[in-house]
Amino acid sequence: MKYIFLDIDGTLFSSRINGVPESALKAVRIAREKGSRIFLCTGRSLAECADYFRFDTNGFLFGAGAMIYADGKRIYDHPFESSEVQKIKDLIRSCGFCWMAEGAAGAYYDEDSKYYIAKYYAGHEVTDPDEARYLCVKHNVYPEMYEDADEKIYKFCAYAPYDSDYSRLRNSLPDQCALNFSYHSPEMFDCAEITDKTINKATGIQRVLEYFHADRSEAVGIGDSENDIPMMHACGIGIAMGNAMPSVKEQADWVTTDILDDGIWNAFEHIGIL
Repeated sequence: MKYIFLDIDGTLFSSRINGVPESALKAVRIAREKGSRIFLCTGRSLAECADYFRFDTNGFLFGAGAMIYADGKRIYDHPFESSEVQKIKDLIRSCGFCWMAEGAAGAYYDEDSKYYIAKYYAGHEVTDPDEARYLCVKHNVYPEMYEDADEKIYKFCAYAPYDSDYSRLRNSLPDQCALNFSYHSPEMFDCAEITDKTINKATGIQRVLEYFHADRSEAVGIGDSENDIPMMHACGIGIAMGNAMPSVKEQADWVTTDILDDGIWNAFEHIGIL
């Protein structure tokens, strides 16, 4: 049996078509029918994955491994300490970036972030504030005023124009935090994820494999961004998408085709699960 861990953004979901390629949907369905266990391993929070609950999967790893569901059960939950949440938001702002905080009930943005988030989902520049707000709320991303004081936050995103310098933010983060790029596109923008440094997609995969008493040799990780590198190393086989960052391709065991050139289908075919 194979345990397949799929990133969402840039691996399953393409902002170029604002959706999931049909060949990827078909590949996931066939692989499940043939006995593979499929997990969506994403930096997104639970609230941002509503569209993916219709997928026939065995579970989710949300917040880059901070919240894990397997076979309908929550098997792990590790949000940031509530006392740290506002400090991290303030630090992101003081370094010249705008932020999104991702929780279970929703994700929340500061005023400037909505334009980056809307651009990602629209696939083009969005300048009208009402349109930007609509696109955010459509994907369960809300203005910061709606974030409850008791909301559990699992991850932060820091947005900036393409090729911005994140060194000051990286060096100013508390010791318990790590920063990795989840998006770095000349056509779009930069997005860096801030997580608990003891948690990532790799630790999440290890917890899932332990839950099922499975070995890493049975696992396959497929992704496209910097935060997917630990995931690929945690699996027996690590596959990079054809549209992946160069640094990700360098770390992969194999590189499939672009997401819009049947990347998932070809990856599944390569590992023999179709």
